Amino acid sequence: MKGSDSQIQLGGERRQVTAVFYDIVGSTELLLSNDPEKYLRSIASLHNSSEDIIRRHGGNLSRRLGDGGCGYFGYPAQVEDAAEMAVQAALELIEMATRQSHRPRTVPFKLRVGVATSVVVLSSDGKDIVGTAPILAARLQAEAQPDTVLVAEATYQLTRNRFDYTFLRDAALKGFSELSALWQPLARSPGSLRDRSNPARGAPMGGREKELARLTIEWNAASSGAGRSVAVTGEAGIGKSRLVAELRRSLGRENDADILLQCDARMTGEPMQPLIGFLEASVGKDVLQRGNAPQLREALHGIGLPVDERAARAIATFTGGDSRRKAGNIQVADLSGEAFRKDVIRAAVQILCAGEAAKLIVIEDVHWADSMTLTMLEHLVSHARHRPVLVVQTSRGPTAVAAAESLPLQGLGTAAMKSLVASVWGGAPPAGLVSFILQQCDGLPLYAKELALLLRSRHSVAPAAASWTKLLVEEGVSSLNDLLAVKLAKVGSARRVAQLASVIGREFSVSLLNRLLDGAAAASLEADLAALVAHGVIEQGATSNDAFQFRHVLQHEATYGSLLRTDRRRFHKRIAQLLSEEDVPSVPPAVAAWQCAEAGLHLQAAQFAMKAAEACVLRSAMREARQSLDLCAREIAAMRRHVDRRPFLLDLLQLQGVVATALEGEGSQLARRTYARAISLLKRDGSANREERLPLYWGWWFTAPNISLQQSRARVLVSDMEGARDPETRLQAYHCGWATSFHAGHHDYCLDCVGKGIALYDAERALRNRAFYGGHDAKVCGLGESALSYLLTDAHEPSEAAIRQCLEWADRTEHVGSMVHALYYGIVLRRCQQRYEDVHSLGERMLALADENGLVASQARANMYCGWAEAMASSPERGAARFEEGLRLQKLTGTDDNLSIHSDMHSEILERMGDPGAAVVPIENAIALGRKSGQWFWLAELYRRRAHLRLALGDAPARARRDLRYALQSAETQGAEWLAKRAGHDLRHHFG
Repeated sequence: MKGSDSQIQLGGERRQVTAVFYDIVGSTELLLSNDPEKYLRSIASLHNSSEDIIRRHGGNLSRRLGDGGCGYFGYPAQVEDAAEMAVQAALELIEMATRQSHRPRTVPFKLRVGVATSVVVLSSDGKDIVGTAPILAARLQAEAQPDTVLVAEATYQLTRNRFDYTFLRDAALKGFSELSALWQPLARSPGSLRDRSNPARGAPMGGREKELARLTIEWNAASSGAGRSVAVTGEAGIGKSRLVAELRRSLGRENDADILLQCDARMTGEPMQPLIGFLEASVGKDVLQRGNAPQLREALHGIGLPVDERAARAIATFTGGDSRRKAGNIQVADLSGEAFRKDVIRAAVQILCAGEAAKLIVIEDVHWADSMTLTMLEHLVSHARHRPVLVVQTSRGPTAVAAAESLPLQGLGTAAMKSLVASVWGGAPPAGLVSFILQQCDGLPLYAKELALLLRSRHSVAPAAASWTKLLVEEGVSSLNDLLAVKLAKVGSARRVAQLASVIGREFSVSLLNRLLDGAAAASLEADLAALVAHGVIEQGATSNDAFQFRHVLQHEATYGSLLRTDRRRFHKRIAQLLSEEDVPSVPPAVAAWQCAEAGLHLQAAQFAMKAAEACVLRSAMREARQSLDLCAREIAAMRRHVDRRPFLLDLLQLQGVVATALEGEGSQLARRTYARAISLLKRDGSANREERLPLYWGWWFTAPNISLQQSRARVLVSDMEGARDPETRLQAYHCGWATSFHAGHHDYCLDCVGKGIALYDAERALRNRAFYGGHDAKVCGLGESALSYLLTDAHEPSEAAIRQCLEWADRTEHVGSMVHALYYGIVLRRCQQRYEDVHSLGERMLALADENGLVASQARANMYCGWAEAMASSPERGAARFEEGLRLQKLTGTDDNLSIHSDMHSEILERMGDPGAAVVPIENAIALGRKSGQWFWLAELYRRRAHLRLALGDAPARARRDLRYALQSAETQGAEWLAKRAGHDLRHHFG
């Protein structure tokens, strides 16, 4: 032990420690009056017994000092309620010495014991303590009477409800400038119960009258049917949640079926978690996880939230998941998920606004909302304008939805602070206390309340302003976080339970907590939880009877921060091990990943993070998926020599490619780099695992920057997968081959891939895989592509047979993506044949499906083709307007995979409108882009059309002739006999 003036280098930590000093009364006289051997044997026995007592209560006997000893509680390891255990150990030391004195052949000893608590500094090597506690404990034992214990004021305040005390006197102790109170513990109090009264609980809220009145006005307006949205903003501890609670209390709605959604800092990677948490509490987790839409709809109706079938189906699919969908078969081309995402958001808004009665919807801590929840909030605010709904959001910053009216909270003024302090104090506070608290807390109500509680509990030691600052210094309080840590120290043995719970999260289940505790601690869990509730640290959770939560997020943060890093990691590791064994109540995989990462379990963290990202991708929550993938990448990077590192890395790249493509587009550099890196790793591995990595090949092919490169990659894909054992793998390789080959004008290769691929087709497998490979049925795609290739190669009967089979098979699948895909092939085919009525009929069918299912890209295409058919066959103006609207919408949705034909259609409409000069522009643009990208299949027709327009505009005949020759040459090179005949006919007609 070193005094506070010792010159040592410290680089350790601050911690509250309780020191116990014991000393033998009259040891010199006893030595001189007894046999030395008997004396040494007796004193050794006393020290051994003392060490047993101290260790049994969680302490450590740091020094044996001949005729005494020094023990510490809370050092080197933290223990449950160090002060309480120290006092209990001190009393047992006296009892032990008394018993030992009555034994034969032992020297009768009497002890004096001193106990003191303070914040100390631990040296970096953990061997030294610098602080008041050890010095004060030594001084106290010198003042004690034989066979008694003296306790310092700080220790008394921490344990006064656990033990019966007698105040002896104020004493001047050596080295201390002020008098020290001497307290003598007599025995443990009956029942050892804490004083559970908390004068601050239920205290009236002051200083928020204007804000409360504003919310009340908004509620009254919303109740009349003119929905409102308010964002309550302000820093942590300013009273946002308290204001909302006061609104509900003042409206008499505390027990009403209002909707409360809670965002969580650890749940930002879990899409729609606030809504899911609310639904789990309302209808039960089992109902959600079954994925049964009728059951979910019935359960929602039972709690007064009637929704339609589509909404129930969307939420059931979202929360139930699909066990068949794994990371290995999520495909980059499955980008139809945006429609599903919109369906889920629409369903969420319908659930939240269901019913006719006026409703309050509260979303707490929006600054922690995931991106899908933020999007849902935007739609909710918009929808609520026409409903009897008040939406109240709380946020630390400007994250709240812009459409909401802002209600910023400022710090409390002097009058409100005086009222708050008085309610805590239980009467008029001492003079100057309100000003002191206001100066310390800068108007933060939570800080003010906790500080008032601390000063109230220490009022006997710090009755005046001069001693308040000193008290805060001694307690180590310089911020709200420190104050909450001090509050935690008051809860005794329950403190350790709170710390372990904080590692689980702000909300935690009793069942999981019980699994983490040892026998004795588990036995007292119920009492510890009751103590934490009584002291305002935790409260009953909203999701289930098994759940509790920290009353304030700052209390959770302070409790978590009070743990040493080593303890924190140890707790995380215990939780992570249970999660890995699947032997605990389920938690979201993103939270499990974080637990494992904090525990230093890189493999398990990567596994859970991958699972979380996969679940997000399947829910079309790509931004949330990216968060989990970033964590996964960090954990894999830490597995440098792990045998499973490369497979994990390939899994990571596969999902990163899906997410990058969805968020930034198939043409983004990030998506292309991701797939290029993956293929590079695969090539280094040889061909052994290429078959199982088809999704990476697919993504590499899909994100190629142009048709030419895509075609070359398709051939690599087909070649590498020819020896695959799985027929579905070979089929999907051919799928890539025929899709690109048609656009590149390689019709023979396209038809060859279609023939080989469809021969491998299996209808049962298609049920599982059509959503993953392009979002449509492979047979539908192959038949449609072959219909177009047959047409261009002048094989009309096979073309008609193929398109008929394509449409029929799509209808049999009853799969929307496949039906829309087939209709698109039929529309393009009939457009090439200039069959206006057929184009219009098929287009309207496609539009109906697209409207019903929210398929924006298909809506754009349907309107373009229907507009073209109307413009060419009946009403040029109306058709042109419809075409332009479809074209505008298509440009918003992304790239144009059929630019050549669409540009030709645009040109035909402009010519039909009497402007051949303008009609040339889209043709020339399409020729330039087609040659650059490798989209050759319609190039011959584009040259033929430009020749036609040049002649109509009076351009030089030689230029028109050159275009027709290019058209003929291009068609013949591709084997597109039908296009060659059209170009040849025009060449002969105009130039002989």
